[in-house]
Amino acid sequence: MWAMGRTAIESARPDAGVERHARSVWERRIAAWLIAVCALAFAIVVLGGVTRLTRSGLSIVEWQPIVGTLPPLTSADWEAHFLKYQQTPEYRQVNPGMDLEGFKGIFWLEYFHRLLGRLIGIAFFAPLLYFLWRRALTRRLTLRLGGIFLLGAAQGALGWYMVASGLVDDPRVSHFRLTAHLGLAFAIYAAMLWIALDLLRGAPARAAASRSRASWRSRPLPRRSSPSRWGSRSRPRRSGSEPSPTMSRRSERCLRTNP
Repeated sequence: MWAMGRTAIESARPDAGVERHARSVWERRIAAWLIAVCALAFAIVVLGGVTRLTRSGLSIVEWQPIVGTLPPLTSADWEAHFLKYQQTPEYRQVNPGMDLEGFKGIFWLEYFHRLLGRLIGIAFFAPLLYFLWRRALTRRLTLRLGGIFLLGAAQGALGWYMVASGLVDDPRVSHFRLTAHLGLAFAIYAAMLWIALDLLRGAPARAAASRSRASWRSRPLPRRSSPSRWGSRSRPRRSGSEPSPTMSRRSERCLRTNP
């Protein structure tokens, strides 16, 4: 009862509508941010498919999440990367006569693929910290977004685990690892899109439901008539102006005996 009364009082405050409006504004901002990250996720899936079709995914033989952000800048750097690629089974079995210019063509596709993955990580993590700092996220939404961020980090590790399968003997990546890598990308994309649509469509509905619950809880409960001693409802009392049947019979007797 105390909780229901407190909810009704809070909903009746003058600034309750202002708080709901501010919350809906933040929810729309969060939804727009998630949709933008979904667009980047879609782009990286398309770029990953192009990298797969052009056999460019095995051109970078090292996984360096921070140092690998910068591309080769000098001729010595290009020679070092090309020398590492020449030691892979793909160069020996598929591209034995490839020169440095041909290597640069497949290198840039894989490089931009990995660079876009890093960009997605920053585009997700930096606004997440901002929304946490502004206290715009509920506890439930924070847990959901934190789980998506962990899935994104696992996606990067799974991508390298997939690439490593093609650097040993057979110049083809494991189909199971490739399927897991693509499936996780779809799962992350679906989770972000689901939360964004839920925020866009659910904010007005939650506000209306909150107002409905508050108005229902503020109504007084109807009084129920208490049953009589014998289980039936108590009879209504007669008004003072109407004499009872017993009093009427006594008056008639008195008139007959005393004319």
